[in-house]
Amino acid sequence: MVTVGGSECAAAAGVHPYTSRVMLWLRRTGRVEQPETEAMRWGTRIEPLVLAALEEEGYELLPAPADGFRRDWQAGHPDAFCRLGERERAVVEVKTTGQWAHRDGSVPVQYQAQCQWYMHLCDLDLALLAVLVGGQRLEVVELRRDQRAIDLLLELCDEWRGYVQRDQPPPPDGSASAREALQALYPQAAAGRRVRLLGDDWQALRELRELRAQRDVLDEQIAEREQRVKAAMGEAEVALSPSDVEVARWSQVMQRRLDTRALRAAHTTIADEYTIETTTRRFTLT
Repeated sequence: MVTVGGSECAAAAGVHPYTSRVMLWLRRTGRVEQPETEAMRWGTRIEPLVLAALEEEGYELLPAPADGFRRDWQAGHPDAFCRLGERERAVVEVKTTGQWAHRDGSVPVQYQAQCQWYMHLCDLDLALLAVLVGGQRLEVVELRRDQRAIDLLLELCDEWRGYVQRDQPPPPDGSASAREALQALYPQAAAGRRVRLLGDDWQALRELRELRAQRDVLDEQIAEREQRVKAAMGEAEVALSPSDVEVARWSQVMQRRLDTRALRAAHTTIADEYTIETTTRRFTLT
């Protein structure tokens, strides 16, 4: 049976900002491996420290079963549970994030989805999300059960399971993750092979042509307005609005670039030694 875990539900539902449905499909069907990142390794190492910090702050933590929870095709491994004083029991989820990733104070949608998933699995109405921000500040957020969100998650994740069962990739969503997934799924072009676009696929290409034409016009309009503002600024670094609010900067920036042409002319052997040749597929409209 194809299961969906708590750490996968946001991607399976198509709401994860960094992992698309098609990339998750590639991983679950064994077509690509998910590399363990530095963030994943450090998250695992830091989790016990965050749980210990919660206990120091007075939270009564309870361990979660090592084998997790399972309900039909839904699975998950909560980090812990806690009892908030005389209030109800809550699932505990620990996360680590960089300072810049958390600058607006909102709870990332993938964290919310995972907490809702665990509340569903464990029949609880409250989740405690403990986030270590920038390695130096612990933020604790309480999330209430949202049955509408849970129902939508279940529907979308079950739909994604169908793609896995049929061994059919989900439609791409325009994200960087989907672009990487398509490159991994179809890395080589079969020279001379042709395919006829029909139905929705032909319509997508026609819309693509129209959108690119609109983008070209918009890019020209953007460039013209930018040049007009620069001409008005002249040698000034800062532009102000009519109410004296800073609205733009045209600053001096120092850049250092490697002159590869000069390097190759002067030290051909060294340049060749450090030159890497790669191949990829380039998409063009004809």
